[in-house]
Amino acid sequence: MEIKVLERTDSSLKFRVSGGSQSILNLIKEEADSIEGVTFAGFVMEHPLEKASIFVIRTDSKDVNKIFKKVIEKTEEDLKNAKKEILKAF
Repeated sequence: MEIKVLERTDSSLKFRVSGGSQSILNLIKEEADSIEGVTFAGFVMEHPLEKASIFVIRTDSKDVNKIFKKVIEKTEEDLKNAKKEILKAF
């Protein structure tokens, strides 16, 4: 997976993800939607035959980096908990 930042302001971040699954972007988007301060989070596939997507997150604060870090840490925590529960079940 390759990530390239396309645009960054105090309150928004736009980046391109190449070679990865949209599944992880769905998880990040869902987590972002639950974080206070996020006003928009979403992504779009650039082309159906390419494995590349553009992700955008906007916040109501001047520190998008801090909020996005919180989103990623929460996503990681959720994945670790899911792994634990799945391994327990099997």
